[in-house]
Amino acid sequence: MPSVLENICVAVTSGECLVGFCVNGFIGLVNCIECVKTRRMTSIDFILTGLAISRIGILLALILMNFFDFFYFKTNVISNWKTSGIIWNFSNHSGAWFGSCLSIFYFLKIATFSHPAFLWLKWRVNKVVLRMLLGCWLTSSFIILPTTERITKIQVVPIDQENKTTITHINQGSEILKCSIPILFSTGGLVPCALSVISCFLLVLSLWKHTQQMHLKVTGYRDPGTKAHVRAMKTIISFLFLFVLYHSGLIMGNLNMSVFRSKLVAMFSLTVMSVYPMTHSIILILGHSKLRHASLGVLGKLKDHLKVPGKV
Repeated sequence: MPSVLENICVAVTSGECLVGFCVNGFIGLVNCIECVKTRRMTSIDFILTGLAISRIGILLALILMNFFDFFYFKTNVISNWKTSGIIWNFSNHSGAWFGSCLSIFYFLKIATFSHPAFLWLKWRVNKVVLRMLLGCWLTSSFIILPTTERITKIQVVPIDQENKTTITHINQGSEILKCSIPILFSTGGLVPCALSVISCFLLVLSLWKHTQQMHLKVTGYRDPGTKAHVRAMKTIISFLFLFVLYHSGLIMGNLNMSVFRSKLVAMFSLTVMSVYPMTHSIILILGHSKLRHASLGVLGKLKDHLKVPGKV
């Protein structure tokens, strides 16, 4: 019989995933409709659409993990890897690189430096970011998919009560291997995270330089350049914070496989991980004028539709 805390974790994770599906689906739908209307897709729309699709994959894998942990945790601790390993690994790495490229795109578009290398990159921002994204995405795909296919074939060694001493060592080795591989995969987000940190740091330097130049002309946040810097920094910092929170939940879940072996800890780690693909996408909608206006239009129509007849 599931405990109250376990039921709460399942309900919260399911709610986060449902909201995440709606939010990321909205981002992808708006950008696809815009692409059909204009017959072109800008770099930022391509990155946001790819980010939304990858996060839908992450949420799908998380909801599968939540289902397996809730119903089958005692029979097979890592059964979720057999079902959603490929989806999760592919979506996780794709989402990390899309998020990193979004940070780099904001940096190249908004920052103001006079160095020739920066000016060259700024002039070719669309090609630079998209080629970098394509190269990293393909590299991750060639590495992740074959490796994950092998991991999903690893079976849990059952403990034979009559001959427990002969297979305990094998079983422990299998568990250690299965717990170390996800942790190893989680380090794949270190490079895109580092690139985002560098982009944020350079944006801070650019903002400081910009405010020094505009000190005698404009004060406060009325300067459009300062607003753009602050808005981009908020997006990148929120991405970094939620990205670290997501991987903290991932490490917690991996340690639970070999140390805690608790159903509650497993589901709580999924609850923590679900915050990232939901919350950051909401922040992106609020920070992007086209998405924000589209969301306000949808909310206005829903509000009119839900009005009770006969009331003003």
